Amino acid sequence: MAQIHVGRLIGALRGKARRALVLDLDNTVWGGIIGDDGVDGILIGQGDATGEAHLSVQTGALALHNRGVVLTVSSKNTDEVARGPFRQHPDMVLREEHFAAFQANWTDKATNIRTIAEALSLGLESFAFLDDNPAERMQV
Repeated sequence: MAQIHVGRLIGALRGKARRALVLDLDNTVWGGIIGDDGVDGILIGQGDATGEAHLSVQTGALALHNRGVVLTVSSKNTDEVARGPFRQHPDMVLREEHFAAFQANWTDKATNIRTIAEALSLGLESFAFLDDNPAERMQV
């Protein structure tokens, strides 16, 4: 455990610390597919193991935001549909104002992350990426 902590400190001193987090939405920030399930059909919150797990992801992301990590979104969806839960779901911990960039479109995520990095003037090495899809993770 101490070795991991020391490794992270050395990485941070060398400028290798992650300063931004890119979040996928469907089955990552919430359970379900917003385009199929709608705002009322996605799983977030207490009383359901899946909903609680996604609530925990949001709580962790908000804690990172509060420590200065830049939060961003890259999701394959239309912008309006992707923003719906942030505007309408009562159990959402994260809200639109927590995100410095919001890319919801049908462009591949690697391209979207490069666009986000350029817009925020951050190097790609500054980003961590959270997505439920192994193929998306591999591409990025």
